[in-house]
Amino acid sequence: MLGILLLHANHRVEREEIIEGVWGGNPPRSAVNLVQKYIGDVRRSLVLDDGSLQTVGTGYLLRVAADQLDSAQFTSGLMRAREKKSDGDLAAARQHLADAMALWRGPAYTGIETPAAATERACLDDYRSGALEDLAELDLLRGEIALAIPELSRLAAEHPYRERARELLMVALYRCGRQGDALAVFDEIRRLLADELGASPGHGLQRVHAQILRADPALGSTPVKEIRPSVPLPADMPAARRNCLPRDLPYFAGRHDELARLTVSADDRATVYTVDGMAGVGKTAFAVHAGHMLADRFPDGALFVDLQGHSAGKTPLTVEEILNVLLGQLGVTLAGDAGAQWRAKTAALRLLVVFDNAVDETQVAPLLPTGPSLVIVTSRARLLELDGARPMSMTVLAEAEAEAFFTHLVGADRASAEPEAVAQIVRLCAGLPLALRLSGARLAHRTTWPVAHLSAQLARARRRLPKLFADREVALAFRMSHEQLSPVDQQLFSALGRHPGADADTAVLAAMIGLPDGRADEALQRLVDVHLAEEPAPGRYRQHDLLRQYARGMSDDPGMTEKMLDHYLTAITEAAACVEENSPGTGAARVWLLAERANVLAATRCAAAEGQGGYAWQLAISLWHVLGRDLAGDSIELLEHALAAARETAEGGEDLLRTLLALAHWSAGHTARAYDLLTTSAMQRENTESHAHTLALLALMHLHRGAHAQAAQHAQTAFDELADLAELSPLGIDAKIITHWTRGVVQWLEGSPETALAHLRTAYALCGDLGQLSPNDHVLTALARCLIELSAADEALDHLRRACELRQRIGDRDGEAEALTLIGAAHRAMGDAGAALKSQQTAMTLLDDGSRLRVYARLELGRTLAALGDGTEAVRQHELALAIAVRGGHLREQAQAHDELARIYTGNNPGEARKHQQAAADLAVRLGLTCPKSLPHLRPAGW
Repeated sequence: MLGILLLHANHRVEREEIIEGVWGGNPPRSAVNLVQKYIGDVRRSLVLDDGSLQTVGTGYLLRVAADQLDSAQFTSGLMRAREKKSDGDLAAARQHLADAMALWRGPAYTGIETPAAATERACLDDYRSGALEDLAELDLLRGEIALAIPELSRLAAEHPYRERARELLMVALYRCGRQGDALAVFDEIRRLLADELGASPGHGLQRVHAQILRADPALGSTPVKEIRPSVPLPADMPAARRNCLPRDLPYFAGRHDELARLTVSADDRATVYTVDGMAGVGKTAFAVHAGHMLADRFPDGALFVDLQGHSAGKTPLTVEEILNVLLGQLGVTLAGDAGAQWRAKTAALRLLVVFDNAVDETQVAPLLPTGPSLVIVTSRARLLELDGARPMSMTVLAEAEAEAFFTHLVGADRASAEPEAVAQIVRLCAGLPLALRLSGARLAHRTTWPVAHLSAQLARARRRLPKLFADREVALAFRMSHEQLSPVDQQLFSALGRHPGADADTAVLAAMIGLPDGRADEALQRLVDVHLAEEPAPGRYRQHDLLRQYARGMSDDPGMTEKMLDHYLTAITEAAACVEENSPGTGAARVWLLAERANVLAATRCAAAEGQGGYAWQLAISLWHVLGRDLAGDSIELLEHALAAARETAEGGEDLLRTLLALAHWSAGHTARAYDLLTTSAMQRENTESHAHTLALLALMHLHRGAHAQAAQHAQTAFDELADLAELSPLGIDAKIITHWTRGVVQWLEGSPETALAHLRTAYALCGDLGQLSPNDHVLTALARCLIELSAADEALDHLRRACELRQRIGDRDGEAEALTLIGAAHRAMGDAGAALKSQQTAMTLLDDGSRLRVYARLELGRTLAALGDGTEAVRQHELALAIAVRGGHLREQAQAHDELARIYTGNNPGEARKHQQAAADLAVRLGLTCPKSLPHLRPAGW
């Protein structure tokens, strides 16, 4: 699991992807729960906080800084070595390479057999081989030939097709006086390529072979990559190497992995890389920087052409115009067919060519050189049909890289004086290099401005992005991309910007512009291909933050928002019906509801802000009906917005929302707030059913607080009000279940298990009328407690297994632990203390140390250990339970712990037994109990 999270570090990994990676095509039934458990294990093992390992929708995101990953340290070491070598510091370059190689412990991602892991494993292995070649080359340059030969021999054996390793080995052998061995290396690779691939050795190998044959003096001391053929050059080919690249940036941030990929590929026979990304992401800067880094590996020159594919006020260059530029940079006089000339002249040359700002594949395909060259093509569009090209997509800079870049622009002193303002600017620019560069330039030219002044300006300007950066604005780059879209694509671009969620599925975006889903998805794919949208998961789309700000300004159609809200309300209603009927599509409906809950919360906020309050409260109620127990902390915010909207519209729903909000607060442990809301709702009598439901919940809350008389009174009043109604809605049925449930628990606590059993059986029977929306697992656990006491543990066990399975399915870890603890109690009552111990030990692994339920679980575990004759461990568990109960102020559980300790000490330590008996009795008096009997772990039911 940790390997899969690190493989996708700083990106969300869907739960299904984790399950596939961990178990392949044969996951266990409990895979979802095991994923949650393993996530908790990773958090504890690595001491991670919630910000480092986050739950995001139905997936997880592990945030990792670059210096925390050995793979990132490795690629960074390769880049530092390259820079030191360029500076002429060969010793430092070799040390950086040696340090990088020391990080290797074997193949990467061993045991993770997923396509992504296989790709990354191959990529890292390629980096490693390239680094070994670089080490050997440095040893040759430093005269340490004896160090180079063994490593190169091993590398050539492991990777027989790596020509650069063979080329270096030939040079090393020749310099040791082993001319015959050097020629044998060439003969071996020549025969291997001919027999297995039908190919010939590359330009570099042939060049070294020829020099060995004629004992070229240059071969004895010149670096391999600088060895030039001694045959005369064509008359029209310049002897001096040409570098036509634009000026490199004085400071370049990030892109370590991408630069390492290009570095490793620089010695391949013929390679094309397509670098795509949104406007302003730094494609040109990257290509130019990479070109300058690698230029010395291309003895015949480095060429550059701006193809003007997305340049404001310019027409894209034609193929003929580009060929004229290329031939001119090579110093070739145009004569006849430019394409034929270009192909002929590049056949024997090793060039680095950068084609910047391409429109599409057709503009580039005729321009590819025919020799062993490296070509880098940048474009805002994905060039999917450029044969043999290796894609490389640019994303925005990571936060640390963006801060380093901005700090360089404005100066370390100013940045360090206002780190919070710098961080705010980085967030406002959303890591987009163009926005950061323009912001930094503005500040650098205004030396009297505090950094916070620019931060405040940008915060205000984000609402009017087209004015953000004057003439050289980010918006201009966006506008050029937007203008090339069809009208339908422009509409979807705007809809995606207006959607309030972090991402959106095809259906809602199609509804917002009134388009069939199929056509909308085709258009969205076109937006993805030109980097005006992203597809983080199949069928879900989002935009970069600044791009989204721009898109919102492209349309002020309020109808889009209303269509979105109407879509969500209809879709949730249909999904809820599917869940309630338990039809074949129930699983898919629940998955969709869980995936959309954050979007519905955002839509609720949007509805309230844009005067659509009716949608706001209806959406909240609809979502709660099916996901009340799955909404977690989101439910409070959702219902707060909905309640405010219901008050404003006065269309109804206020009482119900107040009750649901109370349930949400209760689930979150805010019992005082929940009690206040329920008490306020109980004063309203506009709807009898709603009022009875509120009273039933108050009864449950009084029971939870130990006020049994008040609990029974409220439950009876609610039951009487419901009895006057001819027909009950799901709300009324839920209320009736709670009244029986509450009265049953009160009767059990007061020593009348038979009466309690009748109430609890009635409550469970009523749960069937609510289907998927019922609180039956809570009723089942209460019913099981009662049955265990009445010596019907076998029936209790059946109920508890159903409750445990349901809680596993919905990911309720505390509820699952409670059921497992009770399953242990049932096994113990049936005389199988061994099975009881196993179940209760499993329960302990699911619980947090300080929870009230953990106290109860330890008490039950202690009882089981005592039944097994392990009095010492039983005492330890009861003492631990007592300590947690004292810390949490849980009086009832303290009484239970004292009672159990008194029971164990009786007979072997009368003094300790009397002490605990007295403590238990004192607490029972304070609680108004005749005995410290267990209180069920009560939680609000929801429906």
